[in-house]
Amino acid sequence: MERKNNTGLLVGLILMTILAAVFGYLYYNERTVTTKQATDIQARVNELASAEIKLDSISKQLDARIQEVQGLGGDIEELQKVKADLENDRIALRKGNVTMGKKVKEYEAFLTKKDEEIAQLREENQQLISQNETLVQAKTELETSKQAISDSLTGVISKNTELESKVTMAAALRARNVKVYAVSSKGKVREGENVKAKRVDKVRVDFILEKNPLTLTDNKTIYMRIIDPTGATISDTKTGSGVFDLNGQEQGFTISKDVSYSNNNQDVSILYDRDAQFPSGKYTVELYAEGFPIGEGSFSVK
Repeated sequence: MERKNNTGLLVGLILMTILAAVFGYLYYNERTVTTKQATDIQARVNELASAEIKLDSISKQLDARIQEVQGLGGDIEELQKVKADLENDRIALRKGNVTMGKKVKEYEAFLTKKDEEIAQLREENQQLISQNETLVQAKTELETSKQAISDSLTGVISKNTELESKVTMAAALRARNVKVYAVSSKGKVREGENVKAKRVDKVRVDFILEKNPLTLTDNKTIYMRIIDPTGATISDTKTGSGVFDLNGQEQGFTISKDVSYSNNNQDVSILYDRDAQFPSGKYTVELYAEGFPIGEGSFSVK
């Protein structure tokens, strides 16, 4: 009986030992699995974090390239498309759906290629800028030359105009020894100072047209103005009065006479017959030809 009890105790001890060994193995195995899973999860987290950092960096670099290419006047369509793809990959990465190792390398290779294109674009732009500066400089020099030529021509034209004006003035007729006479109805001639009104029926103006080598020997029209004591020009169309051009403006004249200029100090006489009486006062006689005043005289009536 005692022997049976000892045998049962021994079997119990053996079973307990086996169970303890089984539980120990199971515990050890479970702990090993849990640690490995934790290690794998941490590695995955590190991988995702690293990929996120790299994608963020690449995104900023793409923004910089887009801005630079746009500033250089290049095409940014491809850069914008890659930027959109990258943003989609970042969203997928945050959901843990993709592995980014290969993608990151592709993006980095794209940036390298794009940097080469941007460098060439910079060089082309620099060449264009240099060419533009050369063209601007050439244009400025051309404008300066044109202005200098214009100024020179203006100066020549001005001098020519001045010279022509001087020549024209030098060629103008001159009336010398202008004398004014009062002629009565009976034909009696008196020097035109303090002549009685009743003895002034006509006014005769005598003068000498001076010789001038610069003046053409052709027909000249002499315009005579008689200005009364009030400052008005005596004018009557019935006696041949009218207007002539003086410095671009119309000027009234009392009477005119056509003279064949012979350029030899010729004597000229102009007779003005007025229907009305000459009121008392001082009268001025002015002579004009070819747009210039050529002589002046006066007479007075008492």
